Amino acid sequence: MSEILLYASKRNAKSLWQQYRIYPDRLELQSWLLLHTLVVRADEIMAVEVRGAGLIWGIKLDHCNLCRHVLLTKAAGCCKRIGFSPDDPDKFAAICKTILLPQ
Repeated sequence: MSEILLYASKRNAKSLWQQYRIYPDRLELQSWLLLHTLVVRADEIMAVEVRGAGLIWGIKLDHCNLCRHVLLTKAAGCCKRIGFSPDDPDKFAAICKTILLPQ
């Protein structure tokens, strides 16, 4: 696993003081609610999109229903959709898309 950090979101209230990180081969999504850090490999990611406030179906790691957030869609697993609120959703999504493998 690569240790080159491409982006780390700043902790803030909307993210419940959690941090979300992008590496060349994976995302690390810290979660106080799930009591560990979710690691999502780049080859598992189907889509990354920025969404406005509103209800989503899937796992919510923070207050993502209440603000602009990133919605991550995975190819497999019991929880295919994960919503979270990095400090700059547009920047996070743009950098995340650079590590995605062509479909």
